[in-house]
Amino acid sequence: MKRFFLISGLLVAVLVVGYLLGPTAHLDSIKEENVTLDPSLVKLEQSIAESERKANLRPDNEARIVWADSLHKVKTPYSIVYIPGFSASWAEGDPIHKQIAAHFGCNMYLARTAEHGVNSPDALQKLTPSTYAASAERALAIGKSLGDNVIVMGTSAGGMLALYLAAHHPEIDGLILYSPCIATANPALKLVTGPWGKQILDQVFQGEHVVNTHYNGGRARYWLPQYHTNGLITLQTMLDQFMTPEQFQKVKQPVFMAYYYKDEDHQDKVVSVPAMLAMYDELGTLADKKQKMAFPNAGEHVIASHFTSHDVKGVYDATEKFMATVLKLPTAPVSTPTLALGEKK
Repeated sequence: MKRFFLISGLLVAVLVVGYLLGPTAHLDSIKEENVTLDPSLVKLEQSIAESERKANLRPDNEARIVWADSLHKVKTPYSIVYIPGFSASWAEGDPIHKQIAAHFGCNMYLARTAEHGVNSPDALQKLTPSTYAASAERALAIGKSLGDNVIVMGTSAGGMLALYLAAHHPEIDGLILYSPCIATANPALKLVTGPWGKQILDQVFQGEHVVNTHYNGGRARYWLPQYHTNGLITLQTMLDQFMTPEQFQKVKQPVFMAYYYKDEDHQDKVVSVPAMLAMYDELGTLADKKQKMAFPNAGEHVIASHFTSHDVKGVYDATEKFMATVLKLPTAPVSTPTLALGEKK
């Protein structure tokens, strides 16, 4: 019997060592680079449009500026940068981001993160933490060109990038986080940055691609229907490196966090609600400058889009109240045109 246990122990040890010595994805580290933009806002808009035209994008997935006054394209006291989540486009926050920007008279930049929105079955194949972070940095730089003060708004992985930016840029004035991705709801994704991570993904998805067959109607236009599994490795790498208590302590800005939660059976199934709540407690933000709010009627992970959320008005009203009372944004003049909450574009 002792011999049996000895042999069994050796076999287990061999398996463990074999696993730990397995291949691991090694992605480029993030490099800090200066972003240079044209000081002319009209030329900046033109350069963004030209760059997006060359990017081989799916229809209407391009980044764009939404002006507080399209007849007078000038800097506003506040600007909003909206960063969509993993595999998504600007529509993930529509119409709330547009309505908020119009209500407070803010110029807004609807960002497109690296490798997103491209018209290719291999979308995200070349995504790295460096390019992902760089696209968020560029979005922030554009936001600074559009407003004297910048508020960063993000959904899901866009919320992750917003927190990353806030930890590195104390000059950001505030964060609006919709269902921020601090960790995925399925903890198994953490395996993809460990030994044999790519091989595990290949087995799970029977190849190198994720296919989203549940997107239909208008939503299928604004979320990638298929993408390369490398994107998941990049996402988890960012979560491993930057969604940590040490990084959260560096975030001092006012924060509004909204998420879907009704009860244990009815809550966000894409990202982890407990991870969000833990992050919220670990923020360096003063207690009276942060607010968390569950939206039990939202019904979906994406709570700020008319394509998915069942409580767009509730999310909008709470966001507006936070920005008025905590961030102290003044309301735009009555003459500023506003968008209806039900407007899709």
